[in-house]
Amino acid sequence: MKIRFTHFALAFLLNLSFVGNAYSNPLAEIHSCMDDAEEVLELDYTGIYDAYRYVSVGVGPLIFTPNIGIGYRVRNSQYGWDTSLSFSTIGYAHQLSGHVVGHYYLDPHLDNSTYVGFGLLASGVLSNHHHSASTLSPDFVVGKGLESTGNRKHFIEAHVAAPTLWKGSKHFRTMHFPLMYVKYGFSY
Repeated sequence: MKIRFTHFALAFLLNLSFVGNAYSNPLAEIHSCMDDAEEVLELDYTGIYDAYRYVSVGVGPLIFTPNIGIGYRVRNSQYGWDTSLSFSTIGYAHQLSGHVVGHYYLDPHLDNSTYVGFGLLASGVLSNHHHSASTLSPDFVVGKGLESTGNRKHFIEAHVAAPTLWKGSKHFRTMHFPLMYVKYGFSY
C-alpha cells in the first residue's frame, strides 16, 4: 500500500511539473501579445491636417426651404471646426444665419470620415412686411466626408438647432420647434 501511495504521489508531482510548464509559456505569450496590441492601439494622428473654403447647397431652416451658403473648415487630427454663413428665403421671409461648430472625427485617417459636432447658430429673419427677428440656438451636427475628386472635398451634413431663443419686436421667447438644415458642400 505504501508503494502504491508513493507511486501515486510521484506521478502527481511529475504531472504537476509538466502542467506548470505547459501553462506558463502560453501565459507569457498572451502577455506578449497584449503588449503588442497596446502598441498597435496607440494611433498616430500627427500630420492629419486639412483646411478649405466651401460652398453649400441644401434645405433649411424649415424643410423644403432652399438654402445656399459659404464657409471655411479646418481639421487637425481628430478635431476640427467650421464657420459658415448661409441664406435662405421663401419669397416673403428671408433668413441670414451664421454657424460656428466644432467637429470630432470618428476616424480621422479616412478622407470620408464621419463626424459629429456641436456649436452655435445665430440668425436674423427679415420679412417683406418690415418685421424682423433674431434667433440664437445650440447647433448639433452629424456629417460625413465624401470621396474626394482630385483636390476637391465634398461632404454632406445635417444640423439640428433646438431649443431656439427667438427675439421678435421686444421680448425674448423660446421656440421648441427645431430648425433643421441638410447641406451638401464642396470645396473651391
